[in-house]
Amino acid sequence: MKILFSIVNLLALWHCANGHGRLISPTTRNGHTGYESQDDPVPNLSSTQFICRNANSAASTAATAGQPLALRWRFGAAHVGDCSVYISYDSGAVADMKFFKIANLPDCRSQNNEDVEITLPSWLPAGTATMRWDWPALHVYPRVEFYSQCSTLEISSSASSLPSDVTMYDVRDVYPQSGNAGVGYRNPFNPSSEQYMTGPACAAGVAGNNCELTAAGTTGNTLEVGGSTGGGGGGGESTGGGGGDGSSVPGAGEPTSLCQIVTVEAGDTLASIANDFTAKGYPTTWQEICEYNGIVDCDNIEVGETYVIPNSCGNDEGGLGDKVGVLVGAVAVVGVGVMAAVGWKVKQGMSGSAGGGKAGKGGKAFNFKMQEMI
Repeated sequence: MKILFSIVNLLALWHCANGHGRLISPTTRNGHTGYESQDDPVPNLSSTQFICRNANSAASTAATAGQPLALRWRFGAAHVGDCSVYISYDSGAVADMKFFKIANLPDCRSQNNEDVEITLPSWLPAGTATMRWDWPALHVYPRVEFYSQCSTLEISSSASSLPSDVTMYDVRDVYPQSGNAGVGYRNPFNPSSEQYMTGPACAAGVAGNNCELTAAGTTGNTLEVGGSTGGGGGGGESTGGGGGDGSSVPGAGEPTSLCQIVTVEAGDTLASIANDFTAKGYPTTWQEICEYNGIVDCDNIEVGETYVIPNSCGNDEGGLGDKVGVLVGAVAVVGVGVMAAVGWKVKQGMSGSAGGGKAGKGGKAFNFKMQEMI
């Protein structure tokens, strides 16, 4: 185990990854790929930062309607969750921007730091557009951490205007606040439940780009193209039939989780956390918490980090893999709080391990395979 931790520490230093994650290509509005606070989640779903992190910038990427566009994201902490891609032609204030979806990117952590191609719709008109990428991370289910970035595209096309049936909306209105609001999100800690993707349908019948995963009639669809929301529940202003406040939609309320999750506070150690949860009826040790969550340095945990408590996920008699299908992406605390992702490798059919693998690309639901840590 010490050898494994040493290897992980070396990998962490090699990647030099801080924070949680962000889009790095196409060039985002901040104009660089280095770490900054934008690697961290947005303050909340109602924040304009969830629309775009920055105002428009001079940096842009050339793109052609109907052709592939390569995206790349870098996760310092590879949390389970799904990503999506949107387009807007609005050029005013961030708060006033309206978008439409063109792609789903299921289980995007499985393609961390890789070039991933989507196909731009052939009907996109020529001109300056904003491409928006987001990532609702589910590692603290039923709570959700929201990430987003925007890039400027200069699109070449023979089209001059959008099709009349393209529905545009405030993206804050088409996502539930939590796994318990509206249609919610898939529970990554219960692989026997439906592993669906949440979000609006893609615009104007976009084919490909995994758009079938949030099409009208799917479990996680929050907005049918040209229709009203199916229980989105975002926190922003209601525009174009948005979901409104997540507390008002069916199923909203105080989140309840399949597993006990702890958020590290000042003065906490893994030993004190283990003692606290043991006293609450979830017997565990600091060694189990450390191994279960893939913590690299068990003596140094960072305030604000969240960990799953072993033996708290229902009847956890069959080991980690029987009740917990997806483990929080391991976070290494190196030096003075530098955080880095532990590498993961998909291994199909593996039982008794915690992990969440690459999603299949066909049908409404996509199944996650077990993984092992390398």
